[in-house]
Amino acid sequence: MQAYVLVQTASGSGPIASDLQVIPGVLSADDLQGPYDAIVMAGADGRPLDVVLSEIRRMPGVTRTLPAPLASSLARPSDSEAA
Repeated sequence: MQAYVLVQTASGSGPIASDLQVIPGVLSADDLQGPYDAIVMAGADGRPLDVVLSEIRRMPGVTRTLPAPLASSLARPSDSEAA
């Protein structure tokens, strides 16, 4: 199962996406501005989502996570997949 995970960090923690991307099971991570500090697409490598979430929550500075499991996807194939 894949999920988007919104991540909040303690004030002054700085960007976290590059640290999130090294967690096994994280497909992508981006830093955000606003009430959440990063967004993660998790659930790769067949790792259970709860294991990936646990690793995210243990990261220094992370104060809250909000997972949103993917119900369906309307992603378009990339140019290389369409050929």
